[in-house]
Amino acid sequence: MPTLLGACVSGKQPDDYVFTRGDGKPVRDFREAWRNACNPAGVPELLLHNLRRSAVRNLRRLGVAESVAMKISGHKTASIFRRYDITDEPDLADAARRLDEKRNAQAQADISHSSAIVGPCTPLIVEDAKVN
Repeated sequence: MPTLLGACVSGKQPDDYVFTRGDGKPVRDFREAWRNACNPAGVPELLLHNLRRSAVRNLRRLGVAESVAMKISGHKTASIFRRYDITDEPDLADAARRLDEKRNAQAQADISHSSAIVGPCTPLIVEDAKVN
């Protein structure tokens, strides 16, 4: 867990609020508290939803099933979940690279397979053949 949030949940129960004041009361409007935490951490522009979006993207790129990632991220519907699973240029380039690798591997397998069936070529020698 990131250090920034680790201190917020340390010693709390699963149903406790993440953002609380020193007396344990929940922070109802956490924007100022969020800014006060992000500025010293050197990430003044960080939005809470950026973390959720990054988590969704990372889970999907690791191959975690959408239904499992939705449970982890707390998304109730697939359509909202997919809004967080943003596709960008590097994702498209990665997909194209994977397709190329798969196609090249299949072509190599086809070549190897056909060579194994045919075997090495040897010249056919016909003795005493007459040509008319």
